Amino acid sequence: MNDDSDSIHQDFLTALALALHRAGASAPRLEDRVAEAAATLGVNATCFATPTSIFVSVGENVRLLRVEPQAAHLERLVWVDQVAVEVGAGRMTAVLGLRELGRIEAAPPRYGKLLRVLCTGLVSAAATVFFGGIPTEIAAGAVLGLGVGLWGEVARGGPRARVNELVAALGVAAGVTLLARLTAVSIPILTLSGLIALLPGLTLTVALTEMASGHLASGTARFAGAMVTFLQLGVGTALGWKLSDLLPHAALAPRVELPSWAAATALLGTGIGYTVLLKARPRDSWVVIGMSFFAFEAAHLGSDWLGPQLGACAAALLVGLAANLHARLRNLPATVAQLPGLLVLVPGSLGFQGFRSMLLSDRDAGIDAAFTMVVVAGSLVAGILTAQVILPPRKVL
Repeated sequence: MNDDSDSIHQDFLTALALALHRAGASAPRLEDRVAEAAATLGVNATCFATPTSIFVSVGENVRLLRVEPQAAHLERLVWVDQVAVEVGAGRMTAVLGLRELGRIEAAPPRYGKLLRVLCTGLVSAAATVFFGGIPTEIAAGAVLGLGVGLWGEVARGGPRARVNELVAALGVAAGVTLLARLTAVSIPILTLSGLIALLPGLTLTVALTEMASGHLASGTARFAGAMVTFLQLGVGTALGWKLSDLLPHAALAPRVELPSWAAATALLGTGIGYTVLLKARPRDSWVVIGMSFFAFEAAHLGSDWLGPQLGACAAALLVGLAANLHARLRNLPATVAQLPGLLVLVPGSLGFQGFRSMLLSDRDAGIDAAFTMVVVAGSLVAGILTAQVILPPRKVL
């Protein structure tokens, strides 16, 4: 094979690795997909990925890319995988594959800023229902979520992105504290639901999955990133709640039982919201919504029968099996169905409560919540990895 061919193949494999990273692929899935593509091209290549760097080597040539951690983009993940399949099957040359990857990268976002902001508010309102909020709190949760989504769009891509979680937590906690002086609402429920879109529970679960798969560098880096995010949210919340020391205390909000259809409506809203926030294709919205319902019921059944820790493992196993089956039937990456289900199961709220408790000097409660978070996340990882053994998907993504 000549040098020009090697260079073209390395260009394609490097662009493929970068595109997968920007679509939110984890390190094991990214490296395995690039290795598959290299094998189909007959190239001796190696890829090493972390949340902040990518190495791609072909022969003696090594390229290093400095990257930033990216959120999930399910539609782009499907597109990139299709390009890799076409190039690997010989139906598309590496040069055309490069052009197609460039076209995917340059494609305008399907969902606009306003829709993303609205769906952040929708997810926060749905979370308030799951946390036992009353109608007043559900409305307030939606408004807080809208504020978080709006700030996220303002801070996106600039220096303000580095303090996104801190400022958002400060604003939500201060807003909830002030609202509690005007009407009886639950400060913890509203704070948690307002910040639900920022909780890095999924990042933590992915980090443990990477470490369990032997990708220690990527898993450790991602785990550290999740801890920093929890810390920023905890600090911002603690600062916002300090306003309560300067104002009269409000009465506790009376708890009322919501109608039976409230949970189903909230799950529907969660699925719709995640379709946009995960940037899934509209044709896959039914998968996102269906997996939200499936994961919620699996979590409840697992917790009732086996307790919270083993129940999380059983629920993740069922979600993993359903996602892998969907991937086989539709010839799509399993991530398309697996990620929405995991988002319903991840223990991000426990981590937030743990850091908040420690910042407020309740160290015992904080340590207990943090330990429970890690145990539940580990149970989810065990369930997902077991599902891959029982019913492996056709695609590594």
